[in-house]
Amino acid sequence: MRQLEDAVNGLKMRAGSHMEGSFKRFCALCCKGWGGLTVPLGVGFMLYGLWEILDATDVGGHRSIAPFAVGVTLAIVGSLLWMFGKRLDAAAHLIRHRRQQNKIIRLAQQRGGRLMMTEIAVETGLAVEEVDDIVTGMVNRGYAEVEVSDSGVVVYRFPEALFAHEKHWSRGVESAR
Repeated sequence: MRQLEDAVNGLKMRAGSHMEGSFKRFCALCCKGWGGLTVPLGVGFMLYGLWEILDATDVGGHRSIAPFAVGVTLAIVGSLLWMFGKRLDAAAHLIRHRRQQNKIIRLAQQRGGRLMMTEIAVETGLAVEEVDDIVTGMVNRGYAEVEVSDSGVVVYRFPEALFAHEKHWSRGVESAR
């Protein structure tokens, strides 16, 4: 019963994470799209407003700054939407990157803690370049190590997956000396 609950909770987390990333990508696309439309429209209104303000043919002397003010407002709102869209896009990219790291770690646990680059690419469906970026980051942060086989093949070793069976025998740092 406990295993079933854990499996359901894991599925909920993965689905929630996937939906969160997809939702952020969609919102980012909408914000960048509206911002991309609003900024040129605002610049157009600003130019029209400047033309109206500087137009010397107005006999009554009544000059409206409303088009210029609307243009400035639209340009500012469009710029803010564009920047917000870029931030949402970066957040969605981070979620995707974390999900890919989790796939690689899960694969390392299934395969005994050692993986090759092409093996990761085939099993996760990622491009080799993406796998290289992710695994290099994991190596740089100490989550994986690089080994070379006798035939020269690069193998990535994931110590936590390799020695997971030892976690029950762990002890404090002071007593490890």
